[in-house]
Amino acid sequence: MNNKRRKLEGVDIPPKAPASPATPVMSAFAARQQLWGAPSPVAKTPVNENPTPAQKDSTPAKTISTRRNKRGAAKEQVSTPVNEDPTPDLNRERGDSIPASPILSPVLGTLIPPVVRERQPQYSSLKPHKKNYQQKPDGCVALRTPDGERLVILGSYGIGVHQGEATIAGAQLTPLDPVQWIHAPHCHALPVLRTSEDTVVELHPHPAADGLRQLAKLNPAFGKLWNEVPTQGVPSKKDSTFQILFSPEDVPKKVALQELVSPPEWNKKLASLIATKRKGALSPIFFLCGPKSSGKSTFGKLLANRLITDRAGNKNAPWSPIYILDIDPGQPEFGPPGVISLVKLTSPNLQPPFCHPTLEPVTSMIRSHAIAAVTPALDPEHFIECVMDLFTTYQTQTHPGEEKKPPMVVNTPGWIQGLGLDILSDLVKGIKPTEVVYMSTEGPEETISGLQAAISFIPTTTFSTLPSQNTTEIISPSRIPSSLRTMQAMSYFHLLPSLSTWNSTPLSHAPPWRVRYTGPDRGFRGILCYDYQPSPRILAEAINGMVLALVKISNLAALRGLDNIIEAGSGKLPLIDNPMGKSLDPKFSELVGLVLVRGVDERRGELQLLTPVGMGAVEKGEGRLVLVMGKFDTPSWCYSEELLHGSQNRGAGGKVWRVRRDLGRS
Repeated sequence: MNNKRRKLEGVDIPPKAPASPATPVMSAFAARQQLWGAPSPVAKTPVNENPTPAQKDSTPAKTISTRRNKRGAAKEQVSTPVNEDPTPDLNRERGDSIPASPILSPVLGTLIPPVVRERQPQYSSLKPHKKNYQQKPDGCVALRTPDGERLVILGSYGIGVHQGEATIAGAQLTPLDPVQWIHAPHCHALPVLRTSEDTVVELHPHPAADGLRQLAKLNPAFGKLWNEVPTQGVPSKKDSTFQILFSPEDVPKKVALQELVSPPEWNKKLASLIATKRKGALSPIFFLCGPKSSGKSTFGKLLANRLITDRAGNKNAPWSPIYILDIDPGQPEFGPPGVISLVKLTSPNLQPPFCHPTLEPVTSMIRSHAIAAVTPALDPEHFIECVMDLFTTYQTQTHPGEEKKPPMVVNTPGWIQGLGLDILSDLVKGIKPTEVVYMSTEGPEETISGLQAAISFIPTTTFSTLPSQNTTEIISPSRIPSSLRTMQAMSYFHLLPSLSTWNSTPLSHAPPWRVRYTGPDRGFRGILCYDYQPSPRILAEAINGMVLALVKISNLAALRGLDNIIEAGSGKLPLIDNPMGKSLDPKFSELVGLVLVRGVDERRGELQLLTPVGMGAVEKGEGRLVLVMGKFDTPSWCYSEELLHGSQNRGAGGKVWRVRRDLGRS
C-alpha cells in the first residue's frame, strides 16, 4: 500500500521493506503463471527523476506490491528481473528448446523443474512457388529443387526421380529406378525425403491408399493416421493420398509427429558396414540386438535399404538383393505376430510392418515358422531350432552369375537378460555373423560381456555398440507394441494379396474355407497344441474364434513321434495327443499361413476358416497339413468389427468354398 493510499484511508501503516533478493519467495498465482509460460503480474514503481550513479549502474527490477488477503495477512513482495532483450536466439537449430530457470515453490519450498518451451518446428525446407511446385490434374506433384531440399510427407505416395538424386529412409534413388511406393502414417516415424542439387522428383498418389484407410471403419486404431489437414497456401486435390508438411499448421491436431532420424553415430556405422560389403570376400552377416525400443528395427531398415541401393560407385549398376532374418515374433517386420521368417528383398522397404503383413511366397518370403507366441519364452529350444533352420535355408540359396551370396541382416527380439541372453549367445555361436551390433551404450554390462564372450572364439566376428534411438518424444496409444500387433494382425487377415489391397468389410461377411475334419478324406491331419494342452472335451470351444497356424509337414518325422490322434469332444475333432508339449521339427515343416477359426460345424464335421492365404500355396507340394494352437494374441479386434461397421447383414449367404484333402477346393 503506497503513502497516498494510507493518507486516504487514515491508517498509519509503516511501509514494509522488500524481501531480500537472495531468498526470493513467489506467490502461488505468480508461480502458476510462470509455469504456464505467462508473464508474472508486476506493479509499476515510481520513476526516480534524479538517479544516483550507483542507481544508474544497477539492473532495473520491478516488484509485486504487497497486498492483504481476506484475513488481513500481508503477502510478501517478490523481486523479478525484467528481460531487457526478449529477442530469441536465431542461431538455434530447428526444434531446439528455450532454456528456463528453476522456480521456487511457495508451498513446498522446493525448486520446480523449469518449463521447457519447444520452438515451432519447420518440417520441409522447400518454399513452394510456381517454378518449383506443380500440381498436375491426375494428382501427381512435380518438385524441382535447384539447391537441394528436405521434404516431410504424410500419407501414401510414390516417388519417381526424373533428374538428380534423392534419398529416403537410407535408400538412394536415381532416374534409373522405378517408382517406389510408400505408406507414411504418423503412428510411425515419418521418413524424410532429401534431394540433391538440381533434382526433379514426382510424387504419385498411392493406388492402395483407400483400401488401407477404409480399415478405420472396422477399428479406430486405423483412423486419423494420414493426411487430413490441407496444406496452407499450396494447391492440392481434396482426395489426395499424401500431403507435404511445411509448417506446424499442416500437422493434424493432437498428433505427436516424429521424423525418422539417423544419429551421426548411426550414419558412421552404416558407412562402415557398407564398406564391409564392398571389400569383404565373404557375404557379410550383420546381427542386430539390443533392448526393447532401442532402434533395432529402424537401424535394420536403414541398413537394408542402403545395402540394396548401394551401387558401389557404378551409377548404372542395378540394385542388389539382400536377405532379412526376421526373428522377432513380437514385432515382426514381414509377417503376422507369432511368426519368424527368412525374406529376400529386391527393393527398399519404405513402409511400416502393418502395411506389408505378408509377402509373395517363394520370390520374397523364402521360408517361415510359427512360434505360436509373441515371445521366444514359450519354447526357447524350439525358437533356436527354427532360427537355425532359416539360417540353413539362407546358406543353401543359390545365385547363378554372382560371385558371392547376398548379405543378410538379422533382427532379434528385445529380450536381452537371463534366458534371453542365453538365446542370443547361442544364435551368435551358430550363425557366426560378420559383426554383432548392440543398440545401446548403457548396458546392461552383463549382456554386453555375455555377447563379447560368445564371439571371443569366432575370429571373423566383431562387436560394436551404438546409442539407442531417442525415446523422449510423446508416445501415442497407437505406437505401443500391443496396438501395433493388433493393427498388423488385422491388416493380415483383411489383405487381398492378389489385388495388393485390403478388404474393408467385416470378416463375418467373408466366405470361409469349409474344411472337413472327419472321415478318411479330412482336410488336415490333426490339431497340435503347443505348451498348454486343453481337455479334449472342450477343444472345440478352445479353438473357436482363435488364431491357429496352418503348417505343412514334408515328413512324418516332423511330428517327433506324435502318432496318437484322439477324437476330441462330441464333434470328434482330431487332436494330436501331446502330453509332453512337444513342437514340430522345423527341418521337416514350414508355415503356410495363419487362419482364424470362424466356427465349428459339428453336424457337418467341418471347420470354417478365414485366411488370406491363396489356394495355390496350400495345393503346392504333397505334404500334409497340421493346425497348431499356441499362445497367439486373442483376436478381440474381429469380434467388434460388425458392430463398428454398423451393418446388420451377417453375410450368411454368398459363395463359400468347400475344402477337402489338403484344403483342395471342391
